[in-house]
Formats: sequence, structure tokens, C-alpha cells
Amino acid sequence: MVTQLPFDAAAQVWLRAAGRGVTWFETRLEAGCRLPASHHDLGSYYKWPLALAACGRTELARQVLDVIVDDFMTVDGDFRNGDEKSGDPIYGLIADTYTNTWPIIAARVLERSDVAEAGLECLRRRHAPLTGGYLTGSPGQHADGRQDIVTIAGCGNAFLACGHSREATDAGVCLLNILAAQEGPADPFCFYIDRDGKTLEEMNLPDRLIRLHLDGVDQAYVYLGMAAIFLARLYMVVEERRFLDGARGYFAVNRACGERALRGTGCCKTGWAAAALFRITGEREYLGVARQAAEEIVAAQRPEGDWAEVGRSDILECDAAGELCYHLCQYCLELASYRADRN
Repeated sequence: MVTQLPFDAAAQVWLRAAGRGVTWFETRLEAGCRLPASHHDLGSYYKWPLALAACGRTELARQVLDVIVDDFMTVDGDFRNGDEKSGDPIYGLIADTYTNTWPIIAARVLERSDVAEAGLECLRRRHAPLTGGYLTGSPGQHADGRQDIVTIAGCGNAFLACGHSREATDAGVCLLNILAAQEGPADPFCFYIDRDGKTLEEMNLPDRLIRLHLDGVDQAYVYLGMAAIFLARLYMVVEERRFLDGARGYFAVNRACGERALRGTGCCKTGWAAAALFRITGEREYLGVARQAAEEIVAAQRPEGDWAEVGRSDILECDAAGELCYHLCQYCLELASYRADRN
């Protein structure tokens, strides 16, 4: 039986889509809550415990988190697929640290403080003291000490979820400084800084993973969306106006790209940020963006329950399904909280 939510009838569609995604994942699990050998990779699992917990599947979430801990967690609190981060090289290239933040938050939600605290200690070893940010890769992996806004926001979110607001605030200040350095917004808007906080414009990465062009197509809008949602959540905890202004600022960069930023599933974090900003401000523009993003995600879902795309690896397909299920639930929670906060 589907629970009826009084705040927004349209959200019922979003929850059903998340439910289909969970079913898609669950039907692929084999003995011991493990995926088949071809998919048994950190990248396939790391978002699913949090997604399952958000969808109310707490016991399954615990079992999948146990798989991650048993098969991919190292003695020093890192999560990786053996010597490499993942069988898909994109994780080690741009998300070595960010990938860790999802199981850390899941561990906090699922009352595995041992896992969460060990994971946070690993993040602390990747802290960049001159900027307040966090290294994109493992210590020493990149000579320039690169940090990107998704990793900084993800680490801040993990510390915030675990009750460490001072460290979360430091990450938030780092993001504010990155935004201020590219006021306008800058076009293109660069995602990376070096160890000293200087904008990095040249790296051995595809251009769309280094910067966002306001008039470009198929841009990485998730970078700005992740920064915006973290700053919005940070504002709700510490109640410092500068973080709300920062969330609005990062959100505005994506909005400066026009409707392109709300096409396809790449709008997922922009929609999440919009839902949170609507919860805080009550401004209808944010509600409209959240609804539009949710509709895009639902429309892109396949009948099987996943969000497969041409050219995406099986690992990334599983990753995307967990992420989108989680975001659909978060849209619902933020909109429900808007009403609750005002009652």
C-alpha cells in the first residue's frame, strides 16, 4: 500500500519511481546481498545503503552496508576496490574522496558509528589546511593538491550529517571563497582549486569535468547542484546567512545556463538544492525547479526501473540508479518539511 502524502500529490509519482529503482536493484542481488561478479564493485554499491534507508528499506540497507564494509573498507577507513578505487577508472580519476562520503553518511543513519568515525578520520587525512577543502584524490595522488567543489561539498555534508559542524563550516567557507573568486558568474565557471586555493584551469581531464560553460550543452551541472545543496543544509544547521547566500549563488550559476541545466538526469542535484531552498525561503521559483527536475528524472526511468544511458558502464548504471532513487526521496522530504516547518 502506498502511503499518501498530503503535501504534494505529484510527489506520489516520484516515490513510486524510487520504489521501482529499489526493486531493480534488489532483483539483481545474489547470495549475501551481493551483486553478480561482473558488477561487484565499490562504484556499484556505495550510494545504495543511503538510498535504501531513505526509501524505508532499513534492513536491506544494513545488509548492503555490511557488504561495503566487509569487501571494500580498508583498515584506515578508506573505501576502495583493491589497489584501485573501482573497476571503472572514472572513480579514481575524479571521485576518490567523494565516493567515501556516501557510505559514511549511511553508516551514521544506520547507527554504525564505528564505520562512520573511521571513514571521517580518512577524510580528515585528506583535508587541505590552506583552503579548508578536501583533496579530490588520495594524499599524494595529484601533485597540484587539487580540490573540486563536489568533493568539498560531499565531505562537508558527511561531517554535517555526523554532527561535526565546525568541520562542515570550514568546507562551507571554502566553497564560498571559490564562488567569490568567480563572481558574475564567471563563464566558464571552474570546479577546481589547487592546494593554495588558486583556480585550476588546465588539467588532464575532459573539459566538461574541469569547468562549466554557461552556453554549453551537456555540462556537469551536478557540481554546482552539490555545492548548493550542501550550503543550504549547512545554513539550516548553523543559521549563518552567508551560507544561504552561497547556496543561492551556486544555484544561480546553473540557472544562468537556462533550461539546458534541467534536461535529463544531470539535473538531479540542482533539483535537490531547489527543494531545500524552497523549504528555507518558500520562494515558488525553487519549487518549480524541484518539480521540473523530478519530472525529468521520472521521465528518463526505463520500465525495468533503472536509468541506463548509452556508453555508461554497468558500474555507473548501478551508481546512477542509487543516486536518483535517493534524490527523489529527498525532494519529497524537503517539500514535506516546508509544510511541517510552518505548522
